[in-house]
Amino acid sequence: MHRPRFRPHLRPRPEPVSGRAAAVPVELSTVRPEAPPGRRGSVHVPFFTAAVVSVLTVGASWGVLILWRIGFGERFTGVSVHEINAHGYAQITGWVGLFIMGFGYQAFPRLWRTALAGPRLVPAVLAATLSGLVMAVTGMGAAGYRAEGAWAVAAALAGNALVLAASLVFAAQLLVTYLRSGDPMRPVTAFIGSALFWFVAQAVFGLWHTWMTMTAADRADLLWYIATYQAPLRDMQIHGMALLMVLGLSSHLLPQMFGVPRTPERRARTALLLINAGVVIEVAVFIAYRWADDHRLAALLMPPWLMIAGGVAAMALPWRLWRGLPRNDHRSGKFVRAAYGWLVLSLVMLLLMPVYRLVSGLAFSHAYYGAIRHAITVGFVSMMIMGIAARVAPALRGIHSGTPGSLTGPFVLINVGCALRVSLQTLTDWHPFFFAVVGVSGLLELAALVWWGTGLLRILHGPSAPGPGVSRPVVLRPV
Repeated sequence: MHRPRFRPHLRPRPEPVSGRAAAVPVELSTVRPEAPPGRRGSVHVPFFTAAVVSVLTVGASWGVLILWRIGFGERFTGVSVHEINAHGYAQITGWVGLFIMGFGYQAFPRLWRTALAGPRLVPAVLAATLSGLVMAVTGMGAAGYRAEGAWAVAAALAGNALVLAASLVFAAQLLVTYLRSGDPMRPVTAFIGSALFWFVAQAVFGLWHTWMTMTAADRADLLWYIATYQAPLRDMQIHGMALLMVLGLSSHLLPQMFGVPRTPERRARTALLLINAGVVIEVAVFIAYRWADDHRLAALLMPPWLMIAGGVAAMALPWRLWRGLPRNDHRSGKFVRAAYGWLVLSLVMLLLMPVYRLVSGLAFSHAYYGAIRHAITVGFVSMMIMGIAARVAPALRGIHSGTPGSLTGPFVLINVGCALRVSLQTLTDWHPFFFAVVGVSGLLELAALVWWGTGLLRILHGPSAPGPGVSRPVVLRPV
């Protein structure tokens, strides 16, 4: 007699009872019988820890310093492009990349109801990623401060190569894990697979881009490489890797965590096709436009931008986040809703770029373009990391999900900081006064990340589940 395949993700998830550890979402739990609270799976811990340390040092802190220097110089081109790229590399690889790796190792095998392939490779992947990150950031940063000698170029290239090798191993492990599982190709898996493709592709492209920019014959060559290839690299990293990963995981986790409706499978696959095609086309069109030096080709960027926006709408509209969450925990939920608001804003600003160009009279606005990127990287990606990690990390430690508190303080700071950055940076096109105050936005964002990040570290490395009836907070108290 045919028996329908048992799908754990269709089983209703009970609400956690107060005073005890919150239930881990079904497909984030272990496949084997449940382990003691302190051993429920800790493969993510060093990756999350390194990501927090990275964003609080060479990520947000360095970004604040760069932003103030730009403000004092009253121009966005006043800081070396190598220093900007070192900071960007730290944010993409050290902040977003390490969280993807940690969450991928911890959650994806459970998603596919199997064991991770090659688990002994995990420490090597972590070591290669961290070593490569330090080397690449040091090399590019040194070049930004005009350090002499070939060592900076060698360090940057070797670091990029190490991170690429680690990315390939990570992606291969997950591919083998999935193939062994026999799990059907659900939309969440298709999104993860696409994001991993862009994860590796951007590492390859980034290595080549670092080589070309750091060995450019003169300033004219350097500026040409930056103007031609920097935007496509960021498109691969943000619209390809980060956006697809967050959307895919959202489609799976948000219905479990907050009770939102699921996106129909056909609709999700259409969204995936639109976004992937949009990223490929926007990268190809931009490079063709630069090679041909024909501004008429730049008009062809609008169709892929519309495809990406349409894919996001197709995927996220069924969740109806503007109406509130059916099961709101008053912690992670507000981060998720705000994050998707920032995603919408970034896409609207992107589609309005031709209008802004006409109104401002600028052929290209570094300020407006940077504001778009900031809205999606900090407003969307970083806020989703903050919200989901605050929900998942306590559960994986066997700690009550309410342990972090309401997180209202970091939430307000990150949103106010991001709003100031996006608005003030755009306003610098209209009056130089706004350069003097734009740095305040970075300080607010840094304060939010320090508040949230130190709390997450205490969860990751603090005591496991408290005893029965104990509900003392381990990290941030409600505010």
